[in-house]
Amino acid sequence: MKWLSYDGCYSDLFACKGKLSESMMFLTQYHLLFRYTLRSVALMIVLCLGFAANVVHAGEFSNFIGMKFVDIPAGSFLMGSCQVASAMAADNKKRAALGKVPLTGSCTGPDLDALINEVPQHRVSLSGFQMGVTEVTLGQFKRYIIATDSTDLVTDDFMKYNPYSDNTPVVHVSWNEAKNFIVWLNKNKSAADQGVYRLASEAEWEYACRAGGDQPYCGSPSVNAVAWFKGNSGNHQQPVGKKEANKFGLRDMSGNVWEWVEDCYHDDYIGAPDNGGSWTEACSNAGRVLRGGSWKGDAKNVRVANRIGSTAVSRSNFIGFRVVRALP
Repeated sequence: MKWLSYDGCYSDLFACKGKLSESMMFLTQYHLLFRYTLRSVALMIVLCLGFAANVVHAGEFSNFIGMKFVDIPAGSFLMGSCQVASAMAADNKKRAALGKVPLTGSCTGPDLDALINEVPQHRVSLSGFQMGVTEVTLGQFKRYIIATDSTDLVTDDFMKYNPYSDNTPVVHVSWNEAKNFIVWLNKNKSAADQGVYRLASEAEWEYACRAGGDQPYCGSPSVNAVAWFKGNSGNHQQPVGKKEANKFGLRDMSGNVWEWVEDCYHDDYIGAPDNGGSWTEACSNAGRVLRGGSWKGDAKNVRVANRIGSTAVSRSNFIGFRVVRALP
């Protein structure tokens, strides 16, 4: 089966360089100066264009496969949801029956859709980093497959669930496969690229999604403005970057596809770190966290605080990933 490769060519993934007067001397010197000036201008244009190909402007970066990243500033935020009192009381009955610590304390902005795994609301402080403007696209992931000869990833299901344009988010990628893609990025980046690629921590993901706001979705109170979800997706993933960006310049954080993060899954936020780092100890199970919701879920599933867990080997037609770039 032949696919359109990243370079625009079809590639088979399964098989897939006398004496002059003073006046004449003046004119000659002028001519040489003019030619030198033109060459200098041309060189400056080339250098500027070359620079622009990698850095659009301060705070943005584009890597060797065209992944765009934006600065996420250092800061702090309230992570998680605030349950209404009646819902917390009901959940505490269940927690008592299971021998778990009850939820206590006040919180900000009660959410009728808040789930037990989104609490307690807690303050987290983070250092700055960069995050991919969109999820990793099919075209970008194809480059990885071709470069590493990872044709074992191109299963019937992979092709079935990725039939759309190269600008759609890649799906049917496990947490382990996302991590392997990131290893490849770090090994093959240019010498000028001083960043370190990785998955976001769950706290980094939610902080970047909220972008200093308290809207129910990543960048807006309107789900249709920022998200592809069950109500508008046409039952499949859509090209990235078509919905509005949040205040940090990120797109598709709500909806389109679920996104793997580094953390292992915990049933709630009791004991969660407050420094923005990944939480990989005392896990509730062997699963990894997914954030953002997808084209398949309803509006409440693409809320800023919604979270689920799945095993590191899980694949699905609504699971993809996004990459973070840590700066030295």
